[in-house]
Amino acid sequence: METKFEKAEKGDVVLSLDVRDEFKQNYGAVHGGVISYMIDVGLAYAAASEIRDCVTSELKINYLRPAVGEKIVARAKSIHVGSRQVVCECQVFSRHAEEEILVAIGIGTVNRVTDNRQN
Repeated sequence: METKFEKAEKGDVVLSLDVRDEFKQNYGAVHGGVISYMIDVGLAYAAASEIRDCVTSELKINYLRPAVGEKIVARAKSIHVGSRQVVCECQVFSRHAEEEILVAIGIGTVNRVTDNRQN
């Protein structure tokens, strides 16, 4: 997938992905797995801008409507930043021409990774 950064600031990330046929499910909408990918990546980058190396520990997604259009846009923001974890929210929009329609909302917790990781 060729995910593009449209904006990357501390605690605020905007990503986009051009929709291709292989991202669609049998009814022509973008597959929910692609939407969840965009949410997870958005949350992780928003959190990483706050606490550096991190991994998603929890993720909840509400799918609101089918995503149809030329591009998927994910807007992620940090909501609460602690010393070891960040809670973030990500809204995903389907873009067609210049119109954007909200298709999903995700909220997740991202934990800081320390150097003393066990294998």
